[in-house]
Amino acid sequence: MKNSFQLKTFFLIIFFTLFCLVGANLFADGFIIPKPRPGEKIPPLTVKYHRVNVDIINQVAKTSIDQVFINNHNRDIEGIFIFPLPEKAAISEFSMYIGERKIEGEILDKDQARRIYEDIVRRLKDPALLEYIGRNMFRARVYPIPARGEKRIKLSYTEILKAEQNLVRYIYPLNTERFSFHPIKEVSITAKINSKVPISNIYSSSHKVSIRKEEKGKARVSFEAANIKPDKDFILYYSLSQDDIGLSFMSWEGPEDGYFMLLASPSYVSRKEKIINKNLIFVLDSSGSMSGRKIRQAKEAVRFVINHLDEKDKFSIVDFDDGVDVFASEIVPANSENIKKALFFVDEIEDSGGTNINDALIQALKMIEVGERPSYILFLTDGLPTVGITGTAEILKNIIG
Repeated sequence: MKNSFQLKTFFLIIFFTLFCLVGANLFADGFIIPKPRPGEKIPPLTVKYHRVNVDIINQVAKTSIDQVFINNHNRDIEGIFIFPLPEKAAISEFSMYIGERKIEGEILDKDQARRIYEDIVRRLKDPALLEYIGRNMFRARVYPIPARGEKRIKLSYTEILKAEQNLVRYIYPLNTERFSFHPIKEVSITAKINSKVPISNIYSSSHKVSIRKEEKGKARVSFEAANIKPDKDFILYYSLSQDDIGLSFMSWEGPEDGYFMLLASPSYVSRKEKIINKNLIFVLDSSGSMSGRKIRQAKEAVRFVINHLDEKDKFSIVDFDDGVDVFASEIVPANSENIKKALFFVDEIEDSGGTNINDALIQALKMIEVGERPSYILFLTDGLPTVGITGTAEILKNIIG
């Protein structure tokens, strides 16, 4: 390992990733194959919106899909709605109406589905569907799809999620790039997790998601995007643990190199449980060597922690380059007004100058209040001191002394 980073503070969060490569079967979400007239070529329909709600209760996942397809052609067309089913999934609801008449669909086993996939590949001369061979299929005839009109389809299926060493994986087939003529105007996925066993880590290896832990065994994960053509499936991992620090380890052994990922996070602490109030002082390096990505990441980390302080905590910020600047000369309560001012202070920080580590740490130590409350210094820097006292031994002596 070329680089290492270690951070100790009141709570411990380590997110260490060398590389994550987990095998997952890729398959497209529900799509409509138009039926052309002789000698006619019809491009795939456009997906107006794609909304997914997932309810996971003790590893039983119910996925509900709401899609609207748009016919961009000047005539009514007929199509076949196809949904390659996840392994061992069972359709629980399908809703599509022609006037007042509800359209019924059928589930085909993998052998029947293979023949249909191969037939479509021959007609469309597109080998993309071959990767779905080996899966069951849900199929329904869709007619008419009105000219310049829309067709709404709702579908639900249920599956049991496997757990390997307390790590649960959920996959939703979002790979629709080949089967929507235009980018999808709206895509949203919301997953609610309810578990009798406390949830520790939650992570998506495929998409940038919003995660909110509501209780020890409850969490909400969401993803939203607009005007995109998804090219990969949505993959969500969550681990179950009774421990104070949840650890999840995944590995993959390739033909040449191996990869692993370690996730660690503290257990959920309810607002009703006792929270130990603390004093926290941020020491942020804004010297010239921090320019670009490093200063953006450091500022983002400070913002994140500030936004998650308890209202009874106290904090301040020490910004340093050649000199030292402070948000407040003494630590202040983490109320809404001070948090707002602190976030503005962080936003205004710019990288320039040298690295005066000694004076910055001395300033932070002066802010520590003697008492029963624990005090912590969160030190974010990228290198060695270049201004003022630059000897490491002397700086350590000043801090300890």
